[in-house]
Amino acid sequence: MKRIIAFLKPNMLDDVIFALHRIEDFPGATVSEVRDIGRGAHHHVGGAPQRRRAFGFPVTTRLEIICAADRTEEIVSTIASEAHTGLPDDGEIVICSVEYVLPICAGEHKEEPV
Repeated sequence: MKRIIAFLKPNMLDDVIFALHRIEDFPGATVSEVRDIGRGAHHHVGGAPQRRRAFGFPVTTRLEIICAADRTEEIVSTIASEAHTGLPDDGEIVICSVEYVLPICAGEHKEEPV
């Protein structure tokens, strides 16, 4: 199993979700709003970080999907193509291995996504 974590521009979420739902047996996703404090959040002047409170930290959308390993490429390519705007900071996709899923209601380890 794989865990796909995608960080997207919030305005691209609807397009990505719509495209994912066209995938047969799409396993579902979790969406959350997060703050981005990546590179460039603080500019360094003389070695010390300069505070930039006026701009805050930009809102980003985090999309998480757990799927069978053989579905990963289709899901990732769908996210990448639908989230791409051609502008800087379109986002990024992280793929991790998942050992097992433990449904809270059943209390048993599952080797396949629930």
